[in-house]
Amino acid sequence: KTVLNLKSDQESEQITYEEIKSGVTFKGTNFWIMAFAIFISCIGLNINSKAAVIGAMIISPLMGPIFGIGFSLGTLNASLLKLSLRNVFRIIMVSILCSTVYYLLSPYHIATDELLSFSKPTIFDILLAFMGGMAGMIAISRHDGNRVLVGIAVATACIPPLCTAGYGIATLQWQYILGGLYTYFINALFICLGCYIITKYLKFAQF
Repeated sequence: KTVLNLKSDQESEQITYEEIKSGVTFKGTNFWIMAFAIFISCIGLNINSKAAVIGAMIISPLMGPIFGIGFSLGTLNASLLKLSLRNVFRIIMVSILCSTVYYLLSPYHIATDELLSFSKPTIFDILLAFMGGMAGMIAISRHDGNRVLVGIAVATACIPPLCTAGYGIATLQWQYILGGLYTYFINALFICLGCYIITKYLKFAQF
């Protein structure tokens, strides 16, 4: 029981709530960082650079609203759920807009292997997203969880599929538009599910 106890080093529930709520916000600094992260990811996909794509996933604030949805469902917080959904929609719109603009301006319209890999999700992508959602919620509820969240952002790969969708719009190829959006929504759904399960397991109070 001592080894498996998740509550032994858990921070205050109020602190966790405030951290999640601040991460949900998408404006100002987060807006600009998100835009730059999308451009970096697009360049990485364009030149088959895994390092650039990983760097974009590390710096992006994309995960905040997704965890906000899972946490708000677990605590029955309607206002946080509305805020999270609104900001997820904003992130999707901004990400697709930035990636579309990049690929319209880029002289290289080649569907690289790296780009194609984010248009067809597999069962392993679902498992990564689900495990990442659970690990992420555990990390958020600790005092020193940021280092874990960085790894989760890389493992769950939510930014590249949106870049793939932008590539599809820029080149008028529906298979990439639908494949990229489908991959993103599958990842986001199972991250939310994992976050929801841990929120219920830790028995967070309603905020």
